Amino acid sequence: MEFEIKDKETMQESIADFCRFLSDFGLSAENVFDCRLVATELIGNVLRHAHGRASLKGNIEEGFVHLIVFSSAPFIPPQKSTCSDVYAENGRGLFLVDNVCYERTITPDGGILVKIKIQ
Repeated sequence: MEFEIKDKETMQESIADFCRFLSDFGLSAENVFDCRLVATELIGNVLRHAHGRASLKGNIEEGFVHLIVFSSAPFIPPQKSTCSDVYAENGRGLFLVDNVCYERTITPDGGILVKIKIQ
């Protein structure tokens, strides 16, 4: 599945559609929640920090949900994430993504690929 995202509204609609697809496929509520969390964080980062449009590609392969997020403006998150201080207002999203995902890499064409193990 592919989605083009230009703002918060289309982000919410696209992620809801993708999560319905995952539920219909038979994924557990926990897996669907993890996918929603990851997609929301990565796409939100593109919209907020890169000030561009995003696209989301999602599929199921070999026991994993594959999510690829692309940005219309250059945006590559740090390779290693850390959890922000307990009093910080931001900075935990990528840390959560990395703890939910089996793997996070950058594709040759600049997308952020995450793999979430199906349980």
